[in-house]
Amino acid sequence: MKILITGSTGMLGSECKKVLSEEHQVIAPGKNEMDITNWDGVINNLQKISPDVVLNCAAFTDVDGSEKEDFLVRKINIEGPRNLAQCSARYNCKFVHISSNYVFDGQKNFPQPYFEDDPLNPLSAYGRSKLESEIAVRENSPNYVIVRTACLYGQNGKNFIKAVISHAVHKKTDVLRLADDQIGSPTWAYRLALQIRQILNTEGVGTYHATAEGYCSPFEYAGFITEKLGLKARLEPCKFKDLARPARRPANSLLENRLLKKQGINLMVDWREDVNAFLDTFGDGLIKEAEAKKP
Repeated sequence: MKILITGSTGMLGSECKKVLSEEHQVIAPGKNEMDITNWDGVINNLQKISPDVVLNCAAFTDVDGSEKEDFLVRKINIEGPRNLAQCSARYNCKFVHISSNYVFDGQKNFPQPYFEDDPLNPLSAYGRSKLESEIAVRENSPNYVIVRTACLYGQNGKNFIKAVISHAVHKKTDVLRLADDQIGSPTWAYRLALQIRQILNTEGVGTYHATAEGYCSPFEYAGFITEKLGLKARLEPCKFKDLARPARRPANSLLENRLLKKQGINLMVDWREDVNAFLDTFGDGLIKEAEAKKP
């Protein structure tokens, strides 16, 4: 299979490039070579490369920043996927798009999870952009896969684990307030890349949920990280509303991987298992990386 990946330098895209290259031919043009918001550039690249699959890992992912960057968010998160879906359809490529738990409002009673066909009702500008991207994909690509995930972490890019380590290294005497009234499933980008490969290898189609099993609050998550790494940090539980963040977030971000399980291709494991493995492999390096940076 020849697979074209956009956003290949990001947290998920870099893992997909590595994992998919083990079994398939991967082409991963940089933004300067292929701007997904430029329709002519997209169509020319697909004509030249002639891929079997287009995997879109490019996105504007700053949830709070999305509240004030409406033009940029819509251009990258909606116009880009629409261009890719249209051009993929023209050249008979499968189109794989990454979406988010933020398309849901999180009002389901805990611990009830969200299923792939549950009603969508985003709370934030970021969530609305991901919903509109899904609509654009379904309207323009007859052969698509949408993968909704949540709480990603990995080696590349900013993420919760790196933020907690940085606080513990540079501000260990300062209190870090974290919500204890939100739940989600921390998901390793590497594991998700393996899952995407499995979906492609089994010729999956449609909308999938793909997150780690189990759940925790941000407060519990941070405690798990610091205890695992032997870091000292003053963690304090609070309610999300007390943090005064610009963007609203779902209180319940649990996604059930129902279609993956129904098809017998679910590779996702308990979040603690993967966080343990990630920190065993990269924890010391992340601490040194944090120590080398100014707070």
